[in-house]
Amino acid sequence: MRKIRQKHSASPSNNHGAALIIVLFVMTVLLGLGNIFVMRTINERNITNREREAAKAFYAAHGGTQAGLDGLDNLINNFLNDTIASSNPSSVISYTTGKVNSGDGIGWLVYSVRDAGNNPVLTQNGDQAEFAANAAIGDNTYQYRIVMMEKSDPVTVTPNVWDFPYNYRIESTGTTGTTSNKVLLSGDFTIRVQLANFARYSLFTNSQTTQSGTNVWFTNQTRFAGPVHTNARFNFALNPSGTFGDVITQTDQLARFYNLGSPVSLDAAFNGTRDVPVFNNTFTRNAGTITLSSPSQQTDMENQAMGGQTFSSNGIYVPNNGSSLTGGIYVRGDGTVNMSVDGGNNAVYTVTQGGTTQTITVNKTNNTTMVVGSTTNTYNGIPDGIDDVGTLIYATGGITSLMGTVQEDTQMTVASAGDMSITNNITYQDFTPGVGTPGTVGYVPPTADGTTNLLGLVSWGGNVRISTSAPNNVNVHSTILARQGVFQVDNYSSGSPRGIATLLGGIISDDYGAFGTFNGSTGQQVSGYGRNFVYDTRMDVGNAPPYFPSLNTFIAFTNGITDKIVWQEGGL
Repeated sequence: MRKIRQKHSASPSNNHGAALIIVLFVMTVLLGLGNIFVMRTINERNITNREREAAKAFYAAHGGTQAGLDGLDNLINNFLNDTIASSNPSSVISYTTGKVNSGDGIGWLVYSVRDAGNNPVLTQNGDQAEFAANAAIGDNTYQYRIVMMEKSDPVTVTPNVWDFPYNYRIESTGTTGTTSNKVLLSGDFTIRVQLANFARYSLFTNSQTTQSGTNVWFTNQTRFAGPVHTNARFNFALNPSGTFGDVITQTDQLARFYNLGSPVSLDAAFNGTRDVPVFNNTFTRNAGTITLSSPSQQTDMENQAMGGQTFSSNGIYVPNNGSSLTGGIYVRGDGTVNMSVDGGNNAVYTVTQGGTTQTITVNKTNNTTMVVGSTTNTYNGIPDGIDDVGTLIYATGGITSLMGTVQEDTQMTVASAGDMSITNNITYQDFTPGVGTPGTVGYVPPTADGTTNLLGLVSWGGNVRISTSAPNNVNVHSTILARQGVFQVDNYSSGSPRGIATLLGGIISDDYGAFGTFNGSTGQQVSGYGRNFVYDTRMDVGNAPPYFPSLNTFIAFTNGITDKIVWQEGGL
């Protein structure tokens, strides 16, 4: 009997179960992969957010260090300077001298940095002075702390001039969300305390009139970048009627305005749209009177030039003890001075008095001075006056001709008892020339920033004048003081226009000298020079020509804050 072979096959239920298992397995794998992908995405997003926050926090911290630098400059050049400038000079001398002698630079600093309410701004923590602040930058914040320590003991530089050296660090923390970052900046600076100097003014007058009493008007040809003061009132004409970049102060309460030829005096900064000066800082009326120098300063300057000697007859003298110079260059009587630079880059002064001429060559490298006249003599030292502050030329009469170039390493003052006549350009050997035409769009004025040569012109009893022999578009690089006179142009009201007189420096005078005339309707120049007075900004940070007259107030400043990043760290 044949056996029948049976066929066996999986049941439908078994097939479906296997398929389900496979599907479940695949889904589990896919879900796992999805979760991994999601978690990785979330983690990467979190990492990116943290990195973004860390970067924002770093930049906030870095911004804090820059704010700290600005804060440090403000503490010294504003808060401290305001305190010193408003203090009784004898008190400044007494307190500062005491702290210098005891070597307590931190105590002096904490006591002297005060706000407008005379409240201390710094806190003392042992041998450190500290200041803290914080601010927000959008969604970010920073906190910084300035810590100041003595770098070395304070010193007396010269009588009534002191230096206080400090190290500092700025610790800044920037925060964004929950992330913080830190930056540390460190450096050093030196605070100098000294008598304020008239050289700080771009313009100072006792009266804003000519010597005959005629009003001198500020017009669109007038531009002052530095501080301006008069012990009277200012006169403004047309729109614009002068541009002023720094503080401008006058003793009178009322200012005078041209008003289309019918002048008016107003307790205001402008006259409608007719006479509108441009003040980029403040215009203060009813300010205090400032006394313009004193006869004792003239006597001191003359004595500095004489080097402890006396001279009874007219002539040119370079005081010495036979081998070394003891004073400056002393001219008894009227004289002429021509400043130049020789091929060896030495300063040369050709001085004439009467029928005598001497050529004086100053070699600063070798610290020698050669005097060539009827004989030739070479001396040790340079004609820097008794105090060795800088080259000084003093004439007991007037200087009938002054011109030339101030050598690049020379700081000097030329002074006279009488008039001083500028007969040609006077320029610094080292300076940056201007570009373009003054008063036009795109004009870039000349500057002496970063240079060391410096010139002061002082007439104690006369005027400083630009002669008719001076060229058109004349240049004068100097800070000028005419204690009893003016800085003006000879024959300013006659002849044709002579272009622009460019002064790189400042003017301090009794009255305000006229430079030219203008059409009252159009403002166009009719005769003389237009003014292009460019402030020498080096004077605004405590510089001054040697022996230049000082004010009866002290100032405190620093212009050498160095800095470097010490470290920075990541998120905390």
